[in-house]
Amino acid sequence: MEDWDAWQLYPQHRWVYNKLELSLHLGYTCGPAPMPVPRSGYYCVRPIMNLGGMAAQAKMMYLEQEKVLEIPPAHFWCERFEGDQYSVNFEWQDDSLVAVHTSKGITDMKNLYRFYSWKKIENRNFPLPKWILNFRDVPCINMEFIGDRIIEIHLRWGEDFPDNAEEIISVWDNTSQEFCHKLEQQGYSFYNEYVDAEKNIPHARLGFYYK
Repeated sequence: MEDWDAWQLYPQHRWVYNKLELSLHLGYTCGPAPMPVPRSGYYCVRPIMNLGGMAAQAKMMYLEQEKVLEIPPAHFWCERFEGDQYSVNFEWQDDSLVAVHTSKGITDMKNLYRFYSWKKIENRNFPLPKWILNFRDVPCINMEFIGDRIIEIHLRWGEDFPDNAEEIISVWDNTSQEFCHKLEQQGYSFYNEYVDAEKNIPHARLGFYYK
């Protein structure tokens, strides 16, 4: 299932794909372009809504206090969070949302769309807002975190781990054949899954190696 499928399936929860609205619900310091930031510093700037995924057009920017921002319309800024990034699949068990698959990602902070790898780790408890109970009619939910801070909610599971894989390593359209060959020698298998976020990322992901 893709996010646009979930958009059609759960019209009562469409607001959660509005990342600015979600950030406001979570109490983060954030605002739409061209509203100026309250204090100078680095912020995450990205589209308010992006059903194509892959962190398309997202980037870290240094923004100066009270200046009119030169960021594109339909984008917003949000305080920057530091820490490990996680993708967690949840399901409802006895009226509680329980983590059933957790992975930790490694990304290029200069190119936020470009994840190097995701590695499956032991499930743990993440702090969740009380209003998450409003999503009890959605059986499968994926959330992305930086540290313990929610940054995205998807009304479907993340499905990038095939055959109970423990790790996946991304392959981009400019990944070298030498790199791929080394992974194959280490016992990784290739999974073909082309994604280009509707041409909104600089390099398409061809798929990933996994084992």
